[in-house]
Amino acid sequence: MKRFVMGIFTLALAGWTAQPILAEDDVPAPAYVVIVGVSNFADAQIKPRKHAETDAKALYDILVGKMNLNVDPANVKLLLGKDATKANIDKATDWLTKTAGKDDMAIFAYFGQGAPIGERAVYFGSDSTFKNRGKDAVLAVDLEAQFDKLKSQRFAAFLDLHFLGFDAGKEKTPDVNTQNLYREFIGNEEAKEELPSRVMFLANSGLKPSLDLENHGIFAQVLLDGLNGEADVEGYEPDGNITITEMVKYIRKSLPELARKFGKTNEEKSQNPVIFDFQSFDFILDYNAQAHPLAFERVEKFRKIKGLEKQMTEEGVNLLNRMPKLEAKQELRKAYQKLADGKIDSREFAQDRQRIMDGIVLPERDADRFALIVLKAARVAEETYVERKSTSYLVDQAITGMYKGLNEKIPSAIGDKLKNIQALKDVDLRKLLVDARLHLGKREDLDSNKDIDAALHGMLGKLDPHTDWIDKESYQRMLKDTQGTFTGIGVQIRKNVIRDELQVVTPIINSPAYKAKIYAGDIITKIIREVDSEGNPQPVEIIPTKGMTTDQAVKKILGNPGTKVKIMIEREGEKEPKEVEITRGRIEVESVMGYKRKADDQWDYYVDAANKIAYIRLTQFAGNSYRDLERVMREMKETSGIKGFVLDLRFNPGGLLESSVKISDLFIDDGIIVTVKPRDGKDVSYVGKSSGSYTTFPMVCLVNGMSASASEIVSACLQDHGRAIVIGSRSYGKGSVQTLHRFDTGGVIKLTNATYWRPSNRNINKRSTKGKDDEEWGVTPNAGFEVKMTNKENADLAEFLREQEIIRAPGQKAPEKPEFRDRQLETAIDYLRSQMRSPKTAKK
Repeated sequence: MKRFVMGIFTLALAGWTAQPILAEDDVPAPAYVVIVGVSNFADAQIKPRKHAETDAKALYDILVGKMNLNVDPANVKLLLGKDATKANIDKATDWLTKTAGKDDMAIFAYFGQGAPIGERAVYFGSDSTFKNRGKDAVLAVDLEAQFDKLKSQRFAAFLDLHFLGFDAGKEKTPDVNTQNLYREFIGNEEAKEELPSRVMFLANSGLKPSLDLENHGIFAQVLLDGLNGEADVEGYEPDGNITITEMVKYIRKSLPELARKFGKTNEEKSQNPVIFDFQSFDFILDYNAQAHPLAFERVEKFRKIKGLEKQMTEEGVNLLNRMPKLEAKQELRKAYQKLADGKIDSREFAQDRQRIMDGIVLPERDADRFALIVLKAARVAEETYVERKSTSYLVDQAITGMYKGLNEKIPSAIGDKLKNIQALKDVDLRKLLVDARLHLGKREDLDSNKDIDAALHGMLGKLDPHTDWIDKESYQRMLKDTQGTFTGIGVQIRKNVIRDELQVVTPIINSPAYKAKIYAGDIITKIIREVDSEGNPQPVEIIPTKGMTTDQAVKKILGNPGTKVKIMIEREGEKEPKEVEITRGRIEVESVMGYKRKADDQWDYYVDAANKIAYIRLTQFAGNSYRDLERVMREMKETSGIKGFVLDLRFNPGGLLESSVKISDLFIDDGIIVTVKPRDGKDVSYVGKSSGSYTTFPMVCLVNGMSASASEIVSACLQDHGRAIVIGSRSYGKGSVQTLHRFDTGGVIKLTNATYWRPSNRNINKRSTKGKDDEEWGVTPNAGFEVKMTNKENADLAEFLREQEIIRAPGQKAPEKPEFRDRQLETAIDYLRSQMRSPKTAKK
């Protein structure tokens, strides 16, 4: 694993000066840093930040500290208080992005306040004003332009600010577009041949104040503790290096713990960091002042050992210098430590090393199996993918992607062949894949088909956003969504960050959990398993949920139908915990939702019962969606009747093509529903049939920017046939079709193999255009029926719709919240009422 050293490290110890510990292939490179801290602003409308300048100065002291990273102060721009003006921040950012080279580390830290402006945001300088922030504050769009030019492949941003940290006065509080926050630090990844490692550490989402402790803000306190050595936990002992991966893990774990300890309100106790982790490789962020001198001393002793081969010397320096992630290499590191410390002699070391090396040799048959599966996948992609890609290109991507994902350097012999890979024949490609896999050896991070997962993800992951390799476990989760069924107890759970335990969001109606009277808000404190997930007897396993992730809990709760699991719950208003035994079953996931739940938890599908205006919200196009939708429509028609209908596809990301075609056919007469255009061959048109269709009442289809794929097939079909008025805002614009190709490993290749087109033969796919507003893509509301919602309204709508789904305990009330107005739905109802008053009949 290649190790990168940033900065110049010097250490005064017993009267002598030490140099950085460098592996043979390390490239010494400096770090360039911009740190901004503003506690008080010239404009009284911008709220002060208690510890901002103290936090910024403390971060500076660590990074330039001789026992830490020892960054040259000339390479740091520290802007505090009155010096942190807009002009100075802009100038410092420009310096950072122009000066930091590809192999340098770049750090940007900001402690202060921000505010939204338009669709983006600003960062306040000390001289900024709230009213004129578009002119005198640091604009996110300007930062984006700067950081898009950053050459550094190692970038970390530390941000502690509140984007509502102001008093708007008489001005209406501006709307925050959460989707655009922090985009400025990501850069245009698609434009780069080599993806950099960019990691953003945020105190929280930026939509609430960060908790202040006695001496620092909570975010700075955790960051400082981590840089001072607390984050150096990878492996069996601290190795003296604090990597970006270690810091990510440390902040994610430690900040919530500190918030629970010192927070006074539930909001403070529930503070969570937000980390955008765009890593293509790991890198050293800082040195552990306590452990690094010891590591240095050991390396120096090791260098004095005579008679070692050059390869062993290089290997030993690398392993002693930085903790490897693999178990076998950690064992090898221990052997080198014993040799350096004089606990074993060279002969004993050679025996230990040979034993370890023999254990990591991969049998050639395993490497050949790997090569055959990767080649098979490459040929499928070459034949099927919507754009032509050669097998050699795809094999190149597989090897380079796998090595980069593992943070391993490609051997020169393999690298030379990759440079001329287009000239290689199939037999040579197979040999190249075998050699690439043999070089990595037997290792736990490539066991159980993880080598195939890594290679195929590298091969396919960058072709387009919807093409990739889906490993076996992820595929099983995807099947739950697309099929609409799974086996388990039937609850949605989340982490209760205040208690650090699991909490029930809602039971799924008619599920085992629902029948066992598990309700929203219940805290699951323990999972008790007397049999395993297959029903086999086992020693009783009592698992506290404190500290568990939701994924870990799901694995313990899920199991085969008919098997039993117990959960211990605590419920508000009840003094004693309650143990509940639940027999797992097959769960039907709801995708057909109504307007609100009735007293018996079933859906009320009428938004206006007096006028018989029905409403159905479709959350996805799963295998059971058409069946359930058709049943509900039939029952409403046969009982109360339907005089107007709203089909709500907002926030629906899509699903199965077959489901979207059947649902479209349910509401139109005959005619084309959608046309699929593959790379090669004839177009395929799906055509509706008139029998069984509901065409006698006026209809509205609601869409927004999160309505995608199958949602766009349905809404475009209904619009083009004149069957429904489309109301809302422009849809997402995903006009591509993906197919799944199963492999022996249990995973699948998900490949974009075609585009789909509206009945009017107009384009839906945004990626086939420049994405401009005046271009043809997506589904646009009918003229006069565009109802744009603010970002806050969209966020409130999403939360309101989620609240409608929740099944609460009898008598339990939903949390009190400000009344929400769904202006898009109101427009739909007004339109339908007007159509009922009109003598016109619905279009068929």
